[in-house]
Amino acid sequence: MAFEITAWLSGISSKIQLTFADRVLFIGYHGSYCRHEATESSDVDMVVILDKVTLNDLKEYQAIVASMPYSEKACGFIAGREELEAWPKADMFQLVFETKSIFGNLQNLFTPLSKEDVAMAVKIGSGNIYHAACHSFLYDKDLKSSLTVLYKMAFFVLQAKYYQQSGQYIPTQKELLLLLDGKDREILEYCINRKSFMQYEATEINSLYEKLILWSADSLKEK
Repeated sequence: MAFEITAWLSGISSKIQLTFADRVLFIGYHGSYCRHEATESSDVDMVVILDKVTLNDLKEYQAIVASMPYSEKACGFIAGREELEAWPKADMFQLVFETKSIFGNLQNLFTPLSKEDVAMAVKIGSGNIYHAACHSFLYDKDLKSSLTVLYKMAFFVLQAKYYQQSGQYIPTQKELLLLLDGKDREILEYCINRKSFMQYEATEINSLYEKLILWSADSLKEK
């Protein structure tokens, strides 16, 4: 049986609602399936918010996942309402803007993100990439594979950065590319074509590390 995302989401959502009943506040998903960029190896990033989450709840949710076909695809975020409300807002940019609802309204469950929260999301994301790129270049044995992951991370920072500048959330890489210029556009072009990194020579890989480190450093220092 081929994997069909709509049927799979409907199936797991029904089981979650049957198991947790009126304790379910929100069910949704985000990630590559939301952006229509999924491949055969892509996970399904579920978002589930309950009134609260206990270890027994996690066990029951684990059983739901295990009962699903293609259970190995399931991953994502589960939390209680109070924990979601207390979550650092700068860490919620992707969750807030990318998540598609299956049941409930996520926006009703927490205080809206401020301009300062979005600015901090850009700064934290840039800092994470800067650190990860430096660490990877120094210590990773498979630089090509590591670099593909690092450039994928850059897309999410670019999304937040563009939102910070324009107030518009752009969901896909190809749509965002049309709106960027300069170094931001160059980094996103490499992100989109990152699978080709596996064919690059060592000098080209070194150059891509340098570009990413310099770009993330600049983004980190922007006011």
